[in-house]
Amino acid sequence: MKAAAIVAAAGTGLRMKNETRKQYLILAGKSVLAHSLNLFLDYSGFETVIAVIPPGEEDAVKKLIGPLCPAEQVTLVAGGSSRQESVRRGLAQVPDWVDLVCIHDAARPLASPALLKNLLLAAEEFGAAIPVIAVSDTVKEINNEGFVTATPSRDRLRLVQTPQVFRREILKKAFEMARQSGFEATDDASLVEAAGFAVKTIPGETANLKITTPLDLIMAMQLLKGVDKR
Repeated sequence: MKAAAIVAAAGTGLRMKNETRKQYLILAGKSVLAHSLNLFLDYSGFETVIAVIPPGEEDAVKKLIGPLCPAEQVTLVAGGSSRQESVRRGLAQVPDWVDLVCIHDAARPLASPALLKNLLLAAEEFGAAIPVIAVSDTVKEINNEGFVTATPSRDRLRLVQTPQVFRREILKKAFEMARQSGFEATDDASLVEAAGFAVKTIPGETANLKITTPLDLIMAMQLLKGVDKR
């Protein structure tokens, strides 16, 4: 099946407490964004790779991602006021002949080709697939005053990662229904769920961390060192 990738890279990354956007930070010699784009550029079958970036930063991004991540192979799209709007704009650039659409956060530069392969296979079979990892800590639900209201069982709770992969027609319908209803979600699978489609989970990767804080960047550097030694 033919696939396209949308890499969401339009966020501000305020929690990094750095003047440079987190997707532009350098990790093992190339930007975090380039790492995330290369996951798809290096994988056979991806003829369309879209990076949704902050408006007005096209020239800066082209300079940042090349030559390690050839800019001519990436379609740059200006993002919107929210992640959901940014992904919607990226989705509008996906050709009609594409079967599967992968949506990935640029801030997850360590997702592996093996994980991507498993997601593509699962989405091809089930229509929608996301990577998840088990919750190891006890989870508490609290109220606005900070008091505990419930302690849900963690046996059926999972932490969700990206890439998330969907059949194009399912994803387009989910985004259109969300637009009509005004529904906003923090990940794309939530839109698909709200549209009434089943979402298959597969095991994610603990190394597929999301770079949000300075400590995350340090951890990613150490993880990459471990990969290089093998």
